Amino acid sequence: MRVAPLVFLMLLTCCKGGERGATEPTRPAPNDRGTSGVELGAAQIDRVNEMGYPGPPPPDETNLVADDLRAAQLGHLLFFDTGLSVNGQISCATCHDPDRAFTDGLALNQGLERGRRNTLSVLDAAHMRWFNWDGRFDSLWGQSHGPISHPREMGSSFAQAVEHVRATPALRERYEQIFGALPTAPTDGLAGETAIANIGKAIAAYERRLVTGPSSFDRWVTRWRERGTPRDADSVPPIDFSASALRGLDLFTSRGLCWQCHVGPLLSDGEFHALGAAPRNDLIADGGRFEAVPQLKASSFRSSGVHSANPQGEQGKLVESLVAQPDQWGAFRTPNLRNVALTAPYFHQGQFATLEEVVTFYSTLEGAVTMDHHRESVLRRRDLSVQEIADIVAFLRSLTGESPPSDWVRDPWRFGCGESIPSAEVVRPDDAARAKNAMGI
Repeated sequence: MRVAPLVFLMLLTCCKGGERGATEPTRPAPNDRGTSGVELGAAQIDRVNEMGYPGPPPPDETNLVADDLRAAQLGHLLFFDTGLSVNGQISCATCHDPDRAFTDGLALNQGLERGRRNTLSVLDAAHMRWFNWDGRFDSLWGQSHGPISHPREMGSSFAQAVEHVRATPALRERYEQIFGALPTAPTDGLAGETAIANIGKAIAAYERRLVTGPSSFDRWVTRWRERGTPRDADSVPPIDFSASALRGLDLFTSRGLCWQCHVGPLLSDGEFHALGAAPRNDLIADGGRFEAVPQLKASSFRSSGVHSANPQGEQGKLVESLVAQPDQWGAFRTPNLRNVALTAPYFHQGQFATLEEVVTFYSTLEGAVTMDHHRESVLRRRDLSVQEIADIVAFLRSLTGESPPSDWVRDPWRFGCGESIPSAEVVRPDDAARAKNAMGI
């Protein structure tokens, strides 16, 4: 599965009116001696106050089972089920590996064939408004069905996926408890589409459980707020939020200009921007958001479509108002920076292997491509020192949150997770053997 979810890391970028602060002088960062020497200005205080821990994801008015435990348990099984693929070897978890923060660690995703984009993590994805790099899906459930029939990913069909659920007792029983009887002929028009939409809604209910806990940055913000958000940032003991990370936060929210696109609890504006990172030479041009808008509006799985629980709701109205504009060519979604230290490589084609490379790129703009067609993003060198780059990276690393509960992270077909455990008679023999080996039995 591809989750929708990131544009390039928008670090040190001037986006939409981006020359603000461009003439601010460069100043060296102090040495890391346990205190940062940082005094946040009033505007920075406001920005930091908007960046605290987001908490649970917002409700999804388009999915009636979004927070139904039974649906999440079914979705948990489906997420790890290789039977949804044409060759019985690929599941959502193949690309969204729990051991890699629900990514695959590759520059470009690898299903049946190599893809053309980097895999996005599904951690905290339920907070996002658009999914996939280009936002061609506008809900988790709308996105979840996409990879099943994609020829380079799972390569199956909707009819085969529905038939697999029917033929697997652990899945069929759970599905019919929640959604009612499966259609007798899964290829029959609306009934078959409804079944695949329901499968997507169950997977989405599972993915909504993959929410990370507070990070060291969040704990620092909490202590900071308890003390009345003082202007002197050093008056809050760093504990596990280092002096280097605090200096990085200072840069992030001021002359680094990262805050212009990386805002709010997810450190993302959720919108789409064309940046200057050169594409991989062996890939064809990627139109990004420009190509995605017509695809989204034509999809029956959109929030304003027939399978939505609230097609006239806020998200549905937003989708219907979308218009593809020429300046959206090559634009990709601003990434959620939470847990970003765990999701390398970076950018939509995995162009950069490390956070240091990303920050250095935006500091120097070395190798950047001029985007003459897209005037809203004005990239300017930030000329950061080596120490300043290290400080921003330290701040980014402080955004790593606590992992979701282990029962939701494990493969239920192998180890069983709470009420999601399939009954003994339906556990596939090969998986049962692997489980015994893993436990040393």
